[in-house]
Amino acid sequence: MDTPNELAQAWHQWWDAGVRLIAVETWDEELVQAAANALAEIREAPLWHWSAVSGLIRPDDRLGGALTRDADVLAEKILAMPAGVVLARDLWHAPLDYRALRALRDAAHRSAPVFVIATAVPGVEMPELLRHDMVRMQAGGPKSRFIDRWAESGIPSLETRVRQQETRIPGLDWLRADTDWSAVGGLERLKTWAAERRLALDPARGLPFPRGVLLYGIPGTGKSASVRAWAGSWRLPLLRLDWGGLMGRYVGQSESRLDAALKVSEDMAPAVLWMDEMDKGVGADADGHDSGVSRRLTGHLLTWLQEHEAPVLLIATANSMHGLPPELLRPGRFDALFFVDLPDARARREILAIHLARHGVDDPIPYLDIADGLANFSGADLASAVVESLFRAAARQIPLTPAVLAEASASIVPWARTMGEELERRRRWAKGRLLPA
Repeated sequence: MDTPNELAQAWHQWWDAGVRLIAVETWDEELVQAAANALAEIREAPLWHWSAVSGLIRPDDRLGGALTRDADVLAEKILAMPAGVVLARDLWHAPLDYRALRALRDAAHRSAPVFVIATAVPGVEMPELLRHDMVRMQAGGPKSRFIDRWAESGIPSLETRVRQQETRIPGLDWLRADTDWSAVGGLERLKTWAAERRLALDPARGLPFPRGVLLYGIPGTGKSASVRAWAGSWRLPLLRLDWGGLMGRYVGQSESRLDAALKVSEDMAPAVLWMDEMDKGVGADADGHDSGVSRRLTGHLLTWLQEHEAPVLLIATANSMHGLPPELLRPGRFDALFFVDLPDARARREILAIHLARHGVDDPIPYLDIADGLANFSGADLASAVVESLFRAAARQIPLTPAVLAEASASIVPWARTMGEELERRRRWAKGRLLPA
């Protein structure tokens, strides 16, 4: 949103959607002023200006300046206004008392056509009490005449800042998805499936958006990395649902948090919603007992998974299927169920090359034959071998060599060797039930 008209049109839509209070971080007050003028024209509403110096002024009534220069009184006057756009400059720099914050909260939920635009320079703390009652944004992007100062501030983009604010809900985290499938070795079938389903992002094709995908398998085989790569390659926001974080101490609090989390994911759609280690939450508490709350949350999630219409892809990862309710896997909820096994020789070479490059090895080819002899290694085991070899080379004050990597790899005890019986049990269970990733 780089022009006054773009800002005004966005505010116009938010006004229709019920938004009444916006906090704008900006260095460019002229941009916000012009946008407020344009919004007032679109809505055919009077425009009021306020600052601690000028007081409250209506452009066609210069006597209004005598109304108030006090920020606390301004908040109460906003609550009493019948209609209009209010541009309050540097409002968040003023020390607002609780009565003023209460007035702004009430104003944010009024049906009256009053729209408040409160500005501050980037980096100013907003009142915690209002964080769920207003939309926070930035104005003054690449075309702003203050671009140099903006860049030096190191503040995230408008989209990121607004979405991070929206996701301040217990049990829901906003994650950076700044990678793609090139950072994940192997898993060719999973990658192909994801590439095909990406066609659903094109509305012209009329394809249904996938609802959910389950990734079950061996620990350390790239399930979490795949989720990040999936969201990054689709260029969608990534939200993580933490089952334990949803749990509240009061009756109904957990269900309310889940409702809020799912609503945020729908508001941010298209988006990817990641439920990590689903087996540790859904259906049972951490100690393995179902408290009733967990059962109700699971039922609510299952209903949402089947009935939601917003383009939100739920990707669940699990290291165990024990305790998961059978109805979770019923058709209509998850579009695909994948089993993520240990990487084959080709995939191990890809994974080893990725980790070597990550640690500054320009030519990984001389090292890759080592991967052929590491049949029981997961991606996490290969990463550990690379790190171990780096420390050994540093301790000896020598450069990393294939011999050092081979030596370090021999010292790693992979999960598959320690838990061989469990590995075979999982493979037997998944065969014929899940798709190989």
